[in-house]
Amino acid sequence: MTTFKQKIISKEIKRADAMKIRFQDLHEEPGFNLRIEDAEFQDSIESLADYIAQGGQYPALEVRPRADGGVWIVDGHRRKRAIGVAIERGAPMQDKDGDVWISIVPFEGNDADRVARIMTSNEGRKLSPLEVANGYARLRAFGWDNQRIAQKVGKTPQHVAQLLTLADANSDVQQIVAAGGISASEAVKVVREHGENAGQVLTEELNKAKAAGKAKVTAGTMKAKALPRKVVDAAIETVNEFMGTLSLDAIKKLTQLKNGTALHGEISVNANALLALLNANNAVKDARADLEAKRRERENKAAQTDIEDVAA
Repeated sequence: MTTFKQKIISKEIKRADAMKIRFQDLHEEPGFNLRIEDAEFQDSIESLADYIAQGGQYPALEVRPRADGGVWIVDGHRRKRAIGVAIERGAPMQDKDGDVWISIVPFEGNDADRVARIMTSNEGRKLSPLEVANGYARLRAFGWDNQRIAQKVGKTPQHVAQLLTLADANSDVQQIVAAGGISASEAVKVVREHGENAGQVLTEELNKAKAAGKAKVTAGTMKAKALPRKVVDAAIETVNEFMGTLSLDAIKKLTQLKNGTALHGEISVNANALLALLNANNAVKDARADLEAKRRERENKAAQTDIEDVAA
């Protein structure tokens, strides 16, 4: 097994107060990084490269020895790429021999620990919920249960279970989440309710939301919950009771108004029956207001829930 001590002795790594290695000896292990390399990811590299080119400081990269030379990056893939962009743009980072030396620190742990390390990194750009979900899926493949994953990353088992639901969702669901069409927490709810059909449901809901001028699917854009049955039943019963208090002449006049054979008219109604009807109407309004308040509360809670609050 190749060790850091061997690389220091061979002068592949040099050490003064800290270990450093030539930029070209930093390697990215294929398929290891959890980052989804979308436009936002590329923009973050550009911004970080500008910062580094202007002399900005950044944390040492966490690495492990690579048997074929150099080191594998465990934490710092984005930094490595930004450093490369800064070098290409002419940032004065070379020493007198033309080499660029990058500060590194050794990673200690096994393959599962390396995956967990990415998800607990303090690097500036947070992992998205989908990226974290994929990381949890990797840890599960190592035989880790939700409790162990949660303990390692400082989250709850419920949070882990939610994101594993997203990791197991079909690709069409994940694509909508990655594109910002729905939050991870709302997507999980749809997956749990609709299973294999979740992608189709979300596509339809997204089209409906866009037709209404919305950019994404939310609890509010999806079908609202029905009013409580007891409120609806009470309102129907009150309407029936009210209609039972009307005289035949009143019903005839209302029928004429409905059919357009009369343009105006007056009828007499029972005041108590009318009051009951108004009370039933107010009960319906209150129920609707309660549903709206709960919907907003769910949206606010979803915006703050730990499924979105993940570490970089």
